[in-house]
Amino acid sequence: MIYCFDTSAINRLLDDPAREPIIKATLNIGSFRMTDYNVIEAAKTTDTNRRSRLIELMRRLANGKRPLDRPNTILLTYAEAHAAHADAARVNADQNLEGLWIALNEPDLLDQEAKEEVLSWTKKLEDDFSEIVAGDRDQFQSLFRKVPHERPKAIAATLRAYLSKKDECCSLIRDVYKRQTQKQLTDSEYGVLVREPVWPLYFLGYAYAAHHRGIKEQHFAKKHNAGAIDLGQAVYLTLCDRFVTDDRAQYRGLRLLNVLNNKRRTQVIQYDTFRSRLFGVHLD
Repeated sequence: MIYCFDTSAINRLLDDPAREPIIKATLNIGSFRMTDYNVIEAAKTTDTNRRSRLIELMRRLANGKRPLDRPNTILLTYAEAHAAHADAARVNADQNLEGLWIALNEPDLLDQEAKEEVLSWTKKLEDDFSEIVAGDRDQFQSLFRKVPHERPKAIAATLRAYLSKKDECCSLIRDVYKRQTQKQLTDSEYGVLVREPVWPLYFLGYAYAAHHRGIKEQHFAKKHNAGAIDLGQAVYLTLCDRFVTDDRAQYRGLRLLNVLNNKRRTQVIQYDTFRSRLFGVHLD
């Protein structure tokens, strides 16, 4: 059993009075995979003491295993593996984030410059994401006021509409593939590549966010909805058996996107559910 935790769940675990028995019980039945996003978000923690405790907890849970790469890096790694006809792809070997691996093992080396770099990177990621998924909100709302029957009533309708644009989807992935591998992707090779569910999981996260931030009439504010880091972690659903979060907006998003994960029977669960299952089975 492989567990992946969103950083919100790791924060809950850090504060949980039953932290030690929870860790012990979980390690008795499986293992944890930390992610680059976990370490990045821990590095953003302003309280020095809490930041050190978070990273120390992550180091302990990682048990010597390098964090999983950022979701977009994993996509590029799969593209390279496909182009090289490799049997497998390493998903925790991003040399550009070697400093994160060092920080996980020696938290004191995470200096102010590194923290500022992390803050700048995450802000740009979220700002760019917001521009993509919500930048056309005014145009969407103007259109749907004129033809209200065209507004998708449910997220499923929006996702179906995006999936139906096969040429656009193919063009997008081909562009990514060519930039990374310097090779053209044929029609038959494209079909093989996208059998790996990380591709629809990652890109439909944008469609999911566009529905909630650009198309919906109400509750569209950024603070109410899952962001880039929240939804990008859909890629990790292919690499774990249980994804645990304490972020309700992320939970709703990943649970829906998980329908596209035909690679393994991953469950997306909230921290309280994870905890109650352990207490019910292991901690009586």
